[in-house]
Amino acid sequence: MKISLAKGSQKSDPFLFMLESVNEFEYFDKGIRYFNANQYKQAHKEWAVLWKLIGNHPRINGLKVFLQLTGIYQNIQLGKWDAVRYGIRISVLRLCENITMIKALVEVTPIKNFLSVYVE
Repeated sequence: MKISLAKGSQKSDPFLFMLESVNEFEYFDKGIRYFNANQYKQAHKEWAVLWKLIGNHPRINGLKVFLQLTGIYQNIQLGKWDAVRYGIRISVLRLCENITMIKALVEVTPIKNFLSVYVE
């Protein structure tokens, strides 16, 4: 699965919901590039830095989906199938709860399709 920015989404856009600064957007975008290059640990690290920048704010909830996705892939590589199933269930829940926030940044269809294939 590849994560793509929503059409027209770029760091010069006014930041909707999840990201509020160019700096935050750059960490998020860097995480996407690592994720799409199958470098899940690096993607997770970038998004963890972003997590700390956002802090205890409701807009952090959308970021949880991306952290779960990196965890899913890492757990697949480790053969931790209970953790994979848990990650998928939580990702589906977080995606549904935060779909508007996430849609402002990325195309959600590939994420939804990936999760729906493996949710069972």
